[in-house]
Amino acid sequence: MTGSRAAFASIDTTTTGTVRFGDNSVIRIAGCGSILYECKNGEHRALNNVYYLPRLTANIISVGQLDEEEYDVHVRHGVMRIRDDQQHLMAKVRHSPGCLYYLELKIVRPVCLAASADGKGGTGARDAVLEHVDQLCDACLAGKHRHAPFPQQAQRRATRSLDLIHGDLCGPVTPATPSDNRFFLLLVDDYSRYMWLTLLRSKDEAANAIKHIQAPAERKSGNQLGALRTDRGGEFTAAHFRDYCTELGVHRELTAPYSPQQNGVVE
Repeated sequence: MTGSRAAFASIDTTTTGTVRFGDNSVIRIAGCGSILYECKNGEHRALNNVYYLPRLTANIISVGQLDEEEYDVHVRHGVMRIRDDQQHLMAKVRHSPGCLYYLELKIVRPVCLAASADGKGGTGARDAVLEHVDQLCDACLAGKHRHAPFPQQAQRRATRSLDLIHGDLCGPVTPATPSDNRFFLLLVDDYSRYMWLTLLRSKDEAANAIKHIQAPAERKSGNQLGALRTDRGGEFTAAHFRDYCTELGVHRELTAPYSPQQNGVVE
């Protein structure tokens, strides 16, 4: 965490919160971003997930947080070495007389790589020339960012039954059941956590299974299905099922690719 706004190469000011220190003082978080610095060998490295605290008068790096971010922190004979997840040396620091480790970083600014072409090639080929090849551009930095951690708890919870249903399909299961079912569909009501489970022979039966569960559930609860959250599997995004949901006013919530945590209730 740092109190220097100018140190950031990029920052997300929508990240907020507070930090409580050992003297019980509380400081407001005004953003989270990345700081780009230059190593002694001239290479540029990024320190990610840095909090911006405007009232903070010192810059603090937590060894525990480095460990959570999968950095390798090794201390031996009064020297701390910090390496990233690819074992690149990020920093080498000697402890002070007070047994603290003061890390001096040379902050640099991200630049764009400029490409130009000259026509000096003897065969008519055009050679590309890159300037600032030893530096990182904004796009390179963003491409190497890790996504923010998923919240441990949902930001909202349904206030009535059938307000939101989580759905997922599992399979193929080996061996199949005696009825030759190799898949199962699981639906979970967000409000009550009531579950429906249906065995299926193939994935394309999922849409009809949801319809058969929906009708009696709506009659029993007196509520209509409000939203259905699933991944983007073809069984859930087929045109006929999409049209069915649109006709009944069922809102579809589709998770981002490779992000099962967004549908964690059923996962």
